[in-house]
Amino acid sequence: MTKAAPIINITNLSKKYGEFFANQSIHITISKGHCHAFIGQNGSGKSTLIGMLSGRIKPTEGNIFIDQNELHYGDPHSSREAGIATIFQELTIIPNMTALDNVFLGFKEDKSILVNRKKRLERFYELSKLLNTRISPNSYAIDLSVADQQILEIMRCLNLDSKILILDEPTSSLAQNEREALLEALTELKKRGITILYVSHHLDEIMKICDSFTVLKNGVVTEHSSIEGWTKQKIVHAMLGEEIDSDFKEILVQEYPNQIPSEEIILEVANLESFHFLKNISFTLKRGEILGLGGLVGSGRSAIANTLYGLGENCKGTIKIQGESVKIPFTPRQAIGNGIVLAPEDRKKKGLHLGFEVHENINLIDLKRIGSYGFLSTKRSKKLAQQYIQEFKLTRPINSIVKNLSGGNQQKVLLSKVTSVNPKVLIVDEPTRGIDVGVKLDVLRKLKELAMQGMSIIIISSELEEVVAVSNRVLVISKGEIVSELKGKDISVNKIVESTFLEGSHQT
Repeated sequence: MTKAAPIINITNLSKKYGEFFANQSIHITISKGHCHAFIGQNGSGKSTLIGMLSGRIKPTEGNIFIDQNELHYGDPHSSREAGIATIFQELTIIPNMTALDNVFLGFKEDKSILVNRKKRLERFYELSKLLNTRISPNSYAIDLSVADQQILEIMRCLNLDSKILILDEPTSSLAQNEREALLEALTELKKRGITILYVSHHLDEIMKICDSFTVLKNGVVTEHSSIEGWTKQKIVHAMLGEEIDSDFKEILVQEYPNQIPSEEIILEVANLESFHFLKNISFTLKRGEILGLGGLVGSGRSAIANTLYGLGENCKGTIKIQGESVKIPFTPRQAIGNGIVLAPEDRKKKGLHLGFEVHENINLIDLKRIGSYGFLSTKRSKKLAQQYIQEFKLTRPINSIVKNLSGGNQQKVLLSKVTSVNPKVLIVDEPTRGIDVGVKLDVLRKLKELAMQGMSIIIISSELEEVVAVSNRVLVISKGEIVSELKGKDISVNKIVESTFLEGSHQT
């Protein structure tokens, strides 16, 4: 088999902010028609590198050649003209436009001021066939799933004759079947000669679809190789410089053998109903306990979290905090007053103010503690926040703008924020989404430490291995109901999946 010709050649590429190198002396060659993965911890330099390729960031020095032609740096339009298209985690689909109009967004008609709808429909169906999708061109984007919206983005890129697709965490919000469908579509694009640059923390996907990979650490390339002959364990070692067992449970059991809940019941929920979906949700949560909610996407796990945090609809049932009845909260402020806080699933839209500094985000949950007579004290804000960024091992300055932080550091800011009010009950929804394996372990360790300090925790994660690793007890949720409770040695991924698909079979 002959080696594919290179389409991307990067030489001595660096990006420097002040004295800090985000990327340093990058040398990479990527072959045409290959899927190439960029792998590394949050803050390793992946985002900066794809930013330079996409034209959003101008390098400090070095060169990028596409088909032997040098890019015009810091110009997204020039990168698009060179055939580079980037699909970020935050999609650029217009919700109130049809699928057809979204695909042709930014497309220039040939010397005509009129739109040829017939020609556009033909092209739409051509692209749909290529990607094996059946999205109606007349569907409004707001009514489509995230997976279908992502397909529209890819169709738009292909319609603009893109020959290089950059995908940033493309499966982070997708269910398993949607992930498989996307990977199949990308495989088909490879066959057509499209080059794919794939940024993901899911090593299973990388092993399945990628031909080659680059590992970045602290802005420097530590490995650049064909995927052949590599294992997930070897890649993790190259990424972190140390072996990390994929079995988080074994690690946490060894490190926190004394994380055992007390007998005191902190939260008691009885016959909770909400969203016309949750039914008869009843459970207790002990002091220092980590309670996992297992189940599929859409099973009702996040609905439980949102209801407890004052974001439910048409709520019924009872809640007790340390034995005292409280009203079901109707606002987050009421929930915080009850001692319940939520680190939401979507940290960027619902958990953090991206344009604010780190210390400002941490203190937004309770401004009274940093203000007096209507004035806020920046000095007091930074002093209070400093304690939490040390506890959560944030690796950036306290006055950093949050949107400029890596996903892992953003998650640490969010956890610092919600724990800064010393809640009785901490709910974390997808606490490790979009962060690398090393930071994942840091987050899980911190949850164990908080539990040992007496905090009661509810964890929701699509990564069931993490639920199993950190939880003292697991409730399996399916179709808005609790269908199983797992304890001790029964807590396993297999048991959660089995209970999910055989809902109600444990009841006689």
